[in-house]
Amino acid sequence: MSAQGAERNGPLAAGAAAGTAAGAAAQSVTRGAAQSTSLPGVPSDADFEAARTAFTAGVQAFEACDLSAAEARFLEALRLVPGRPSALVNLAAVRHRLGRPAEALAALEQALAAQRDDVPAWFHHGQLLQMLERPGDALRSYERVLALDTRHGAAWTQRGSLLKDMGRFAEAAECFRQALAHGGDAELNRYFLASVRPGPGRAPAPRALAGGPLDASMDASLDASLEAPPAAPRHYVEALFDSYAEGFDEHLVGKLGYRTPWLIAEMLPGRSTEAQESPSGAKRWRAALDLGCGTGLMGPLLAPRCEAVDGIDLSTLMLGKAQALGCYRRLVHGDVAEHLHGTTERHDLVVAADVFVYIGDLAAVFGGAARVLDAGGLFAFSVEEATAGVERFELRASSRYAHSEAYVRQLAASHGFELRALTRTTLRHDQRQPIGGLLALLARR
Repeated sequence: MSAQGAERNGPLAAGAAAGTAAGAAAQSVTRGAAQSTSLPGVPSDADFEAARTAFTAGVQAFEACDLSAAEARFLEALRLVPGRPSALVNLAAVRHRLGRPAEALAALEQALAAQRDDVPAWFHHGQLLQMLERPGDALRSYERVLALDTRHGAAWTQRGSLLKDMGRFAEAAECFRQALAHGGDAELNRYFLASVRPGPGRAPAPRALAGGPLDASMDASLDASLEAPPAAPRHYVEALFDSYAEGFDEHLVGKLGYRTPWLIAEMLPGRSTEAQESPSGAKRWRAALDLGCGTGLMGPLLAPRCEAVDGIDLSTLMLGKAQALGCYRRLVHGDVAEHLHGTTERHDLVVAADVFVYIGDLAAVFGGAARVLDAGGLFAFSVEEATAGVERFELRASSRYAHSEAYVRQLAASHGFELRALTRTTLRHDQRQPIGGLLALLARR
């Protein structure tokens, strides 16, 4: 999977999807006693019944993923009975799903004006503000959730993610510990907690938690969790990149100066006696495999030099973008290491552009690449370079892994690869700072 958008580390899918039409279905449109008269401007009994019917139809359309119909039904319910919080909350959920967060926020704020203590609505409010790149306001929304319910694990996670992005690592660690104590996603919060463990430039995580103390056994367990896990949680990566599928390439290349696919393409040899050649004499591979292909940025670079290009990625929405390019013979939805160890296909070129930032322990990937590559086949990839003194890999506060040169060399040697090239370069920029990495070219012995 490419690096696209990965500097925004608070995934909108990390917590429960609050404010959805299905979740609010129980908030049916009802007529209050004060509204039973037929005064001018006051909805009639018939209006309330029609609004109830429209609301129910909206919930059903939402659950059937017919978002346009759902929006129309909720708007109809609001026309008949203006200002109903239940209809506004669901309208916001639909517009969120339609990729219109500003409109969703406007509807949700109308609902919150009437129901100031609606915990799910405040959580959804924070999610929308994150989508709109208003982290300070989103932080206040999650703090409102926690003021109403200190045991809301997902809100602790989201608050921690925002604080982590702000460089407030000790406070972020406290939030992830609280999330673990209150039923938050254990795998995700341990991953985040490990990313803000004490290290260079990071304050030690506090032991006392704002939501209450932990018992000794839980505290010891959380200490153990500071060790970086072998890879990012699969559901986190999938949800993160599904959420970034639209506008992904423009953001990554235009704003972050992402160059890795082009750098890898330039690193590949131009000719080889072991490969088929095009009429122009350029090197052509029989079958290339693009690991973590994302939206397919590598595809157009590989296709003119390969008889066939296959791709694999965790994000179905990213794969849809890649499919539209017409560069790939086959696209697979799945995990990189699992695919490498399970496929019957053989390749003479395997590439991975900015994929290993979500995989710390690369042993299974190297073993799988050796399995699918023909003798003499090439394995070209990038890694962010770890801090000096790190033996294998580290999980950074960016929620991305970085690997040492020594680790890359050790993996190459132990899995039957010859190191053809290993160079340092700038892979992209994050908050206007260059992110240094290694480009490696290996050959299967």
